[in-house]
Amino acid sequence: MPPEAAFASLGPGTPAVVSIVQTSYANATRQAIALATDSAAPGQNELRVDIYGISNAGAGLENTLADRPLNEEQLASEAQAALPGVPMHRSLTFVQNQYGPFGYALGRAVRGELCLYAWQRIATPDLDVTLFNRRATVSVRLRLCRPGATETSLVAAMMGLNVNAALSSGSWSQEPKPLSPDIGAAGAPIGPSPMAAAPSQPVPVRTVIRYKRVPVRAAPPPQPVSPAPFPGAGGPAIPLPPGAQPGVGTPTVPAPVIPAPPQGAQP
Repeated sequence: MPPEAAFASLGPGTPAVVSIVQTSYANATRQAIALATDSAAPGQNELRVDIYGISNAGAGLENTLADRPLNEEQLASEAQAALPGVPMHRSLTFVQNQYGPFGYALGRAVRGELCLYAWQRIATPDLDVTLFNRRATVSVRLRLCRPGATETSLVAAMMGLNVNAALSSGSWSQEPKPLSPDIGAAGAPIGPSPMAAAPSQPVPVRTVIRYKRVPVRAAPPPQPVSPAPFPGAGGPAIPLPPGAQPGVGTPTVPAPVIPAPPQGAQP
């Protein structure tokens, strides 16, 4: 479908429409409006709009879309399925746009990006339902993750929601509802929803280890090994040869004495 055929649009400053896939059912028509995504969180930013009360002759009766009211457990499962790996927690802040109140859950992705999953159910006002004007319902789901976004900027997308589908009654506007009489009354405790009371899960932090390069120094050259000294004065005394005097050069050796032969002997 072309972008101008979208059943709904968001407030100013929101991501642009990338594509629209429309599916017809026997009792409803669904549009999955893909939005531009610049986030590292897994998944695609999307605005999904289901309009119930539309008869599509080309769809068989067995091809119907269930029209379920808003349910806490179902919404928690939807938020986690739309944002896998991101711990989602419902906000308790009361917000409403021109069509009435809506709810949302927030979660922070691994890289710190804030993500929103919002929901709203818009129905034909009771005064406009007649025998000739059937009740119609619009179910809205928004999955939105943006780097550097705040809760206020993400919620502003739903605050500026505009439904472009027209009804025979001419208006989707809801009648203002009075506050519950249980607010402030004794014996009527009002606590947070189970989705908001879920324990928070720590966001995994990626640890970066930086190594410092240390220069390798050359090993010092081996030192020369000195030979072992000869025994000094404290060693064993070596006697001088006969006739040698200490401190004089070559010692004098006496000549050998040869005895004369006895008389009468022949040499």
